[in-house]
Amino acid sequence: MKLIKIGSSSSCDIVLHSEFVSSHHAEMILLDNGEIILEDKNSTNGTFVGNKKISPNKEVTVRRGDYIRFADVELQWAHVPVIENAGKYKAIVNIGTNFRNEIVITGNYPSRFHATMKITKDGKAFLTDSGSKNGTKVNGVKLQPGKEVRIKRGDIVICGDVDVTEQLKPYLPVPFPWIKTLAAVVVAAALVGVVALIFVPKEPCIICGEKGCKGHPAQDFRPAVVYVRACYHYVITFEDNPMPEYWDGKFILRNDADQKVAIPYQATAFFIDREGRLATNRHVAVPWEYRSKQDENVIRSAVEKWLESFTYENFEKNSELAFAQTIYNYALATTPNLTLERFHKTRSKLISRLNKSKYTISGEMDYITVGYPGRYYTHTDEFDRCCVVSESGTDDKDIAILQMNDKKTPDNIKYIFEVKNFYTDKLEPLKDKLYTIGYPNGVVWAMDSKMQSLEPAIRETMCSKMPSKYTFDFQGESVGGASGSPIFNEKGQLVGVLWGRRPEGITFGRACQAKYLKEMYNEELGYE
Repeated sequence: MKLIKIGSSSSCDIVLHSEFVSSHHAEMILLDNGEIILEDKNSTNGTFVGNKKISPNKEVTVRRGDYIRFADVELQWAHVPVIENAGKYKAIVNIGTNFRNEIVITGNYPSRFHATMKITKDGKAFLTDSGSKNGTKVNGVKLQPGKEVRIKRGDIVICGDVDVTEQLKPYLPVPFPWIKTLAAVVVAAALVGVVALIFVPKEPCIICGEKGCKGHPAQDFRPAVVYVRACYHYVITFEDNPMPEYWDGKFILRNDADQKVAIPYQATAFFIDREGRLATNRHVAVPWEYRSKQDENVIRSAVEKWLESFTYENFEKNSELAFAQTIYNYALATTPNLTLERFHKTRSKLISRLNKSKYTISGEMDYITVGYPGRYYTHTDEFDRCCVVSESGTDDKDIAILQMNDKKTPDNIKYIFEVKNFYTDKLEPLKDKLYTIGYPNGVVWAMDSKMQSLEPAIRETMCSKMPSKYTFDFQGESVGGASGSPIFNEKGQLVGVLWGRRPEGITFGRACQAKYLKEMYNEELGYE
């Protein structure tokens, strides 16, 4: 993995000589699997892919050879390094604060992509500093950026000011003498107590119920985690409805073409029982309650424009609209000897009351659907529909329960995050290894461009500090689309539901503790 900074500054990896190019114009992330992620860093004159301007601070996937332009300068792909073939190595372990790293660290001194360790197929480990801001040290000696240094078990590795020695150990080869000693101990123990070992009773696995089960890798739970695609619209309800017998007092937000404004979004959910129930976030279930200040301004402006369209000057051109007809029907029924003058007086009073009326903003779901990992999809219309059955009511927990319309969890999903197995004890920071599965950045990352199949991302993490009443922080960034992802331990027990990220620049995510989802589930089903 490699970070490439692009801009007019001499400190960038690719320097572009143009007065229209910003000093730190854009960034590329070259992933070990060959993917290339491009992001415009809020440049003055924009970044273009195929002559289409990309949104600032939003990652897009590109391919080598694509036409890319930074302001007025075209990217020369010859200047972009080619990532070494990962197949040459037994493992490649990236270290840094960015969530894409295999080892995610936190602090003010480590860089986003700090260092890389490569394990060759003959078991040798080599560490390289990736040009980090505050350097990498092995046994107190600072590494020269870009230069490989062989490391072994027992070497102390510091990235910035963070000791990653223990985190590297699982990846480092075990020296032969240690194996030999261990083997001798095991043989001796077997010779002395073989009978006792045979007859020691084995506890059944809490996930599959089998005795002697060695646990379940995170990959086992991949089929239970689904991609969510949904769409909603805003509804404005006037508190002072002047004609309740003729109108419900509601206005659906529409655009200039008088079409309903439908807002699509994407997220993650996961199965928690065999009756088709899934867990996700509250902000996935009722997204309109998490509208921005900008949304508020757009809605307010739309309401004002809508009411203005029914003033005297504009009424005639709106005569075909349903609401205009409603006003006319009301006037016809309530105004004796209706004349044009009396009609306009009645209309004026109605519009005046609505202009003075307070109103509430809510929303309605147009649809909420799920797509299954590994499935072949040509369009999101092929996704299966579900509905919201319960949500936490407040955003301090930010959890919700969905249910498939057929009330059935697919038979091919062997392992799910069953409620009875939730981890409800107190989490200890920086202790147990945790995993999360989700769809960060939605179909941009998840959908295979050739097969059209969905593939969620599986990440390793851990609780980063003492949990609060409802939530806990975990290591790694949270990206839009990952909302509603399960966080679980090595036993396969659900620990929490991912729901958000910390302020910009802080590589911690936040999750609701699993015990509150269990409480909601039991309440929904009427369990004590």
